[in-house]
Amino acid sequence: MIIIQIMTSAEINKIKNKIVQVLKTHSHVSPSRGRKLIQFKDMVGKLYEAEVLAEIIKNLVTKEGLRVSLHGSGNLILKAKGGPINRSFPYFDVWKNGQLFAELFNDIYFNTLSSVSIGNSGNLKGDYHELDIVLLRPGVKDSDKPKPDQIYLAVECKNTTLKKNLIRELLGFRRELSYLSMPLQTEFIHWPVSFIAAQPPSVHMFYISRSKYLNEFKKNCEVFGILLEHHPM
Repeated sequence: MIIIQIMTSAEINKIKNKIVQVLKTHSHVSPSRGRKLIQFKDMVGKLYEAEVLAEIIKNLVTKEGLRVSLHGSGNLILKAKGGPINRSFPYFDVWKNGQLFAELFNDIYFNTLSSVSIGNSGNLKGDYHELDIVLLRPGVKDSDKPKPDQIYLAVECKNTTLKKNLIRELLGFRRELSYLSMPLQTEFIHWPVSFIAAQPPSVHMFYISRSKYLNEFKKNCEVFGILLEHHPM
């Protein structure tokens, strides 16, 4: 059964104000610019993605001690459709000790491990998948799809209840991001984790708005380096 969430204008405005405040506090985005960033047509799904993006920025700043800034762009609205790197849309620079540490994007296709291993061009349907939010090593070229070893943090978001089909999808995503390995050092010291059972050692996170069933899958997913996070909308 599919549940369609209907939100009132007041509820939508409350979520928007929360996102705007987090962006203002942790990435110095003015409220007027923050509101423009989240003018989505597909309101509920994209708002949840934007709220998770704001939560990630807050955690990178408050828990990992990084600095985040919005990179200027001619386009005022965050990307709302999957594709390769496109810096004409807004994205965030992430700084560590005064040096550019990473770049934070939303709705990005990545080249899969399978396509890299067989030397495909990356243009076939099976050669890439989409991530809702991704933190990348700096310098991936415009129009390119990042490779697994360029990904520090891969995030997916669902404003729904956790079901087995989503877990199967997550496990497939993980295999195309990394192989299972002994725990390896990530690019992070504190948040989200400093070691992960994956090679390349990207951190894979899945944010879901409803907590039902989460604890039934959480430990199993951690074996493969997938972190399940309950983040209510």
